[in-house]
Amino acid sequence: MSVQAFDIIFAGNLPNLFIDGSPSTNITCLEICGDFLYLGCKEGNLLRCSFKKSSILPEQTVIINKATHCYSTTSPIVQMKAISALTQLLVLSNETLTVLDLETLALVRTLKFKSITSFHLNENPLNEDPFTVEICAGSKKKILYIHLSDEHVKIIKEVSTSLTPSTLVMDGAHICFAMGFEYCMLDILSGEIQQLFAVDNPQQPLIIHRVSKGEFLLSGPGGLGVFVLSQGFSDKPPINFSSQVSALAFHHPYIIAVCRQGICFYSIIDQQCKQTIAIDNVRSIVNGDGRIFASTLIDLFALLPISWETQLEKLLADNRIEEALVLAANAHISSNDREQHKLMIKDLEEKVALLRFSSGRFLDAMELFETCNIDPRKVIDLDLEQMFPEEEMRNSSVVVFLDFLQRWRLKCLTPDQRMAVDLALLKYLARNDDEGVQLMDFIVDCQADSSETFDCLKTFQMFHCLATYYISKQKWEEAFCIWDRLMKSDIEDVHFLGYPHVAEQLTKCGDISLIWRFSGEILKRDEEMGAKIFTSEKIPAVKPRAVIDYLRNYPKSLRIFLEFLIEKKIDEESVHTQLAMMYIDDIKRSDLNRNSPGHRMTINKLRSLLRTSQKLELVKLLEILDTPGFPHEHAIVCGRLGQHSTAINTFINYLKDFDAAEEYCACLDDPKAWNALLAACVTEANVHMFDRVADLLRRRPHQFDVPTALLCLPDSTKFNVIAPFVNFAVREALHEKRMKTIEKALHQMDNLTNKYELKILETESFSIQPSSYCCVCKKRFVVTDGFVRYPNGVLTHSKCATSRHVCPLTGHLFQFGFQYNS
Repeated sequence: MSVQAFDIIFAGNLPNLFIDGSPSTNITCLEICGDFLYLGCKEGNLLRCSFKKSSILPEQTVIINKATHCYSTTSPIVQMKAISALTQLLVLSNETLTVLDLETLALVRTLKFKSITSFHLNENPLNEDPFTVEICAGSKKKILYIHLSDEHVKIIKEVSTSLTPSTLVMDGAHICFAMGFEYCMLDILSGEIQQLFAVDNPQQPLIIHRVSKGEFLLSGPGGLGVFVLSQGFSDKPPINFSSQVSALAFHHPYIIAVCRQGICFYSIIDQQCKQTIAIDNVRSIVNGDGRIFASTLIDLFALLPISWETQLEKLLADNRIEEALVLAANAHISSNDREQHKLMIKDLEEKVALLRFSSGRFLDAMELFETCNIDPRKVIDLDLEQMFPEEEMRNSSVVVFLDFLQRWRLKCLTPDQRMAVDLALLKYLARNDDEGVQLMDFIVDCQADSSETFDCLKTFQMFHCLATYYISKQKWEEAFCIWDRLMKSDIEDVHFLGYPHVAEQLTKCGDISLIWRFSGEILKRDEEMGAKIFTSEKIPAVKPRAVIDYLRNYPKSLRIFLEFLIEKKIDEESVHTQLAMMYIDDIKRSDLNRNSPGHRMTINKLRSLLRTSQKLELVKLLEILDTPGFPHEHAIVCGRLGQHSTAINTFINYLKDFDAAEEYCACLDDPKAWNALLAACVTEANVHMFDRVADLLRRRPHQFDVPTALLCLPDSTKFNVIAPFVNFAVREALHEKRMKTIEKALHQMDNLTNKYELKILETESFSIQPSSYCCVCKKRFVVTDGFVRYPNGVLTHSKCATSRHVCPLTGHLFQFGFQYNS
């Protein structure tokens, strides 16, 4: 689409510019330096004119005054270039380079180079001397690289070419030139020439224009404007000129082309023609420091760039936001306005991104959202249902919207932005997350406003999620109030995880007052689950008796808690006894179902407790168990009270259970119990158990008191039956006797050794040096004083030796004696 980038006004007429009213002539070239315009004419005239303000545009000094200075030659002025650093004007006429004074147009010198076809001033010089300019010039089959200063002219390098260059442009170390119908690139340092491309139309003029540092624009074949970098390749698409081009200029971001239609303005951003000004017979155009002039044969026109701000306003007024964004992004901005420009660019990018989103270009919109880092609240405020009435497009927009929220949630946002993003995500998940999994994961880290979060979850009846949200904010009581209502069915939520979840959270909260308050509903439904609350390691310390009293109405939970206390080594007789009595009551209640696993497990637990616990009220339990239903347990308690005969009698004579009797004895590991078992089994009433007795003597001979066991056996017992037991007893007796003999001999040897060492110490002589002193009082020894010498050689006064077995200096404890002399 077109855009007005330039205005044009008439700036002057050539005949009116001559000082003395010389006859009219044709303009061949233009140059601008400062506030002066230089006009080269076909008849060899060169005019220097100043500017004056326009009556139409007072702020613009674009009207040409009558020439103040003039230079004449016999040949047409082909090309000229102002050298402001030297205050000189370089003019090409009649294949000769002439240097004129920039102000007076007086002849300074004529350069002695012949057959010059074209020249160009290097605006990106290699030389660091500001008063030496670099010029390239085309001559017959060669290119000259020249240094020009006030004092001298020097050819630095001369490169031969196959044909004579017709036009050339220099930038840095590279010269882009045309010869014949072909464009080439010359590296002036290495002398290497790279062929670019050829033009197939011999009528087409070959034009080269420097666009920017290291970049040239060439009039190519087929009406194309080809961008070429100094490296010999292009990084931009070509411009498709509407007709053959005769001259080029550049004013960012527009290529200004002179063609049959007049003057066309092409954007280097999208290579499209943005404006055309119809003027016939335009011959030349020049851009000098932002002042652009075009000329016909005799008329001059000023092209006035419209500020990009004005262009931007027009584009925005036409709702051409994307074009406005491209224009603003490529505008040249002064350093003072850069921050404001960045804000404006960001605002435009946001508008374009929202426009793309509303038009269904979701990928483009997301890319621009990322580029401008849009305020997420602007996207959140969009009404997707109104924006996309079609269901398919609306569903796609919702997916993109969700992706946007999730991406932005990972960014570094302001608190208000984060709250808005989280609230939008919360509303989406509350409305669309049927399973509730994503919502539960999200709510823990949700940073939306608390009141808005509460209203949202309550609106969508997400009560379980609301309780979880309260937990994340450490509002335990509010959370448990909601869960308590859910357990009581006062409110409903399909996502509620049930009382096991509530029990787990009660365990985590660590507040015993909340446990007392809200665990009752769990205990009513599952006593085992409720008991886990009180047996957790995470709950704070609480008196066991308080929990026992609280669980009194929940026997199963109470039993689990009592078992937990005993595992934790709680040494209260009442706890141990209460658990035993609960086992007894449970066994009595399940007496009709003796074969059930639970019944057998309870019996085993009771028996294990009776055998191992040291904190049972045994006498009390003995009375309770003295019933027909607990003979085994009664026997165990009897054994704990030392009544082994009674216990064994119960196992053997009442229960007829030899294995149980043996297990009982094995648990006690008391020879008296084993002897009682032996005595009970060898009676006439239990003669059928004698084989078991013989086997027991063979397997466990070390458990019995041998003399007592042998006396218990009946006289009719055959020796071969008890031979293994007797052999074991004899071996044990001999072994014991031999061990005692050895121990006695060892003790005697130790005694003799000690006496020998003591004798050595007592008979050993030693001398006391005159300089020796007591290690305790630090005083010297006197002959009349008694002294003590320890085995390690330490000497003290006898009165200073507080212990005769411990060295006062080292603290060493001696097993044997020490020398004493008085």
